[in-house]
Amino acid sequence: MDLSIQALKAAGAFSPPPVKKDIAWHSGGKQQKATIYIRQESFVELTERWKEQDKGADFLATRIAANVLKKDGTPVFTVEDVVGSEASGHGPLSAELTIVLLNAISEANGAGPADKPKK
Repeated sequence: MDLSIQALKAAGAFSPPPVKKDIAWHSGGKQQKATIYIRQESFVELTERWKEQDKGADFLATRIAANVLKKDGTPVFTVEDVVGSEASGHGPLSAELTIVLLNAISEANGAGPADKPKK
């Protein structure tokens, strides 16, 4: 390959765009739905978050805050939004929404359930 931007794009050398995911969870007895965008992680990012956990960082809150994005690519949450605080004005995310977000992150990074095989 001759090194060029086009050749690098074709080879998948650049970070991929965020993955659009439709999610659903329950709140107040009603199903809620939203569209989010998930930034795909690299090995280095993931292992750096594990190292930060040893320094007191909340691994899951940091992962949600770093990877759940709005359509324009900006984060939906801060770590404080995820864990709740006086400054944020609310408590932590519900367990169900947290699990749904973590599943969306895993699926966007290739670790979720695969599409059902076609017969």
